[in-house]
Order: sequence, then structure tokens, then C-alpha cells
Amino acid sequence: MRTEDRNSVVRLALGVTGVFSLGLFLGWPLAVVGAVFTALFLQAPAALPLAAFAKLFVFSIGLMFISFLLSSVFAPYPVVFLILVAIGIILSFMWSVSGAGVLPGVIALMGALMIPNLVLQSQDLALVLVFWIPLNLLFAGFISTLMFVLIPAAPPTAAQKKTNTSPDFDPHRRIARMSLVTVPFAMAFFVSGASALLVLFFVALLSQQLAAMPSMGKTVAKAMLTANLLGAAVSIICYEINVIAPVILTPILLGFFICLTLGALGKSQVPLAAAAGSALTTVLIVYGGSIAPFSDEADVKSITRVLQVASAAIFVIIAYVVVDEFWPEQERRAAQ
Repeated sequence: MRTEDRNSVVRLALGVTGVFSLGLFLGWPLAVVGAVFTALFLQAPAALPLAAFAKLFVFSIGLMFISFLLSSVFAPYPVVFLILVAIGIILSFMWSVSGAGVLPGVIALMGALMIPNLVLQSQDLALVLVFWIPLNLLFAGFISTLMFVLIPAAPPTAAQKKTNTSPDFDPHRRIARMSLVTVPFAMAFFVSGASALLVLFFVALLSQQLAAMPSMGKTVAKAMLTANLLGAAVSIICYEINVIAPVILTPILLGFFICLTLGALGKSQVPLAAAAGSALTTVLIVYGGSIAPFSDEADVKSITRVLQVASAAIFVIIAYVVVDEFWPEQERRAAQ
């Protein structure tokens, strides 16, 4: 393994495990979200510039408060409430496609999905989430920046810069494709009265990961399903180990080992390498959510969480395949 790849794996393992461990020790709300944010930051080739992070932090604060206020006002009016949720999802995709990126898009979707859902359950808990999502983002940004300072990254090469260049696509078509998948899922989720917040977080993350790909296709669908199945299997194993050895050191060591293993897998040349990043976020959400849940989900076991997340993943991925079959993505020039 190249030195830069090895440094990247070590940064990821130390940073994510650090946030995950502190979340367990201090018990702050939705600490698993902070761990996922850290993983997303540390999978980038370089640290996010301070100015860009400051804008992202301010954006998250403003968005969460606006979502909370609108959800609280319109919660007594179900039809209007659902229309606003759908509009929020579409606006989130528009923000992401406009060049904001995956992480800002995920935060926007969290504001459009998670805050309204929790307002229907408890406004007090929703207000807690309004404060703690930006705080998790702030802490994740601090730890990831610290990791890049302690273990510097090599400057990106010309080939990497060319690879990171966004492909030319029709933005209106992509927004419509993303909305056709996510809006029906959200409507079904709200109408059914479901309250699994981490499932909504997972859907927000998965939707952005899939949308970032220029063309869905069966190959990518198979890779994403493989990633989520791999993550689910690892989560169940970790949960059972935690049952056998129910001490706080167990999830910390497991988290570090998982980050090292999946990080190294992502830098390898094996066919599963492309699935490693998505598998890591799945493990953090499923396993982390099972041992450090939020609000009234304290009795949710790992197998239940796996089934919830797996059902959401299958729905979203199959929906993307269907949309891609009947309404494939086009380049901007071809759309004119």
C-alpha cells in the first residue's frame, strides 16, 4: 500500500474512532451522526477549507431552525405539512446539484426529513436535534481538520484533479430523477407514522451518494447493494460481540478495527473496494445507532435496525434502477 493511502486509512480510523468513542463516553444526542460526518470529511483527499466549513456550519444552523419553525407551525395541517416536506426535499436536491456537494446536500435533506418527523413526535426532542446536528458537524469538522494537521495529506496530482471534476449533466433532469425516488419514500414514511430517525438519515446519505453518480445502471446498483449488505453483516457481528463483552472498550476497539479494515479495503484493488466507503457509513449508522440510540429508540436491537435500514436501501436502490431504466440521465448538451 502506498504511503499516502496508508496515511489516509490511519486518519480515517483515528478520527472516526475518536468521535465515536467520545460520543459513547459523553452520551451526546445522535453522536453516530457526528461519526458519519467525520468519516465523510476524512474520505476526502484534503481537509475542507476553513471558510467553506464556516459557511457549512452557519448553513446547518439556519436550516435546522427554519425547518423546526415551519414544521411546528404546519404540523396540525397534514396535507400542507407533507407538501412542505416534499418541497424541502426538492430544494435540498437543487442545492446539492447546484454545486454544493454531497455533505451539504445530506445536511439539507436532514433538515427536510428528520426535523419534521421528530416535530410530529415531540417538539422538545426536535429542538434538541436542531442544536445537536450543527454541533455534531462542528465537532466532526474539528476532529477531521486535526487529523489532517497531524497526518498531512499529499497535494492532489493533476490526474486526481481531473478525476474530481464534475461530469457535464442536465441538472433539471437529475433533480427530477432524485425527487422521483426520495419523495415517494418520504411520503410513505410520514403517512405510516414511522419514527426511525436513523433510517431517514441513512436515506438522505444514500440518496446523495447515488445522485452523485452520473449514471445509475445495474453495475452501480449491485455495488451499492453489496456495500449495504456488507455493512449490515458487519453490524450484526459487532452487535453480537458487544452482547458477549458488554463493556465500553468493546465498541471502541471494534470501531477502530472496522475503520482500519474498511479503510484498507477501500484503498485496495479488489472488486469490493468501491463498496468500502458506503459499508463504513452503514456500519456506523446501524451498529452505532443500536448501542447509542436517540429518544425513544433505546430498545431497538441491532437486527431490527438492520431490517429497517436494509428495507430503506432496497427501496431506494431499486427505485433508482427503475427511474434510470425509463428516464436515464443525459448530458447537458444532449438535453438542449
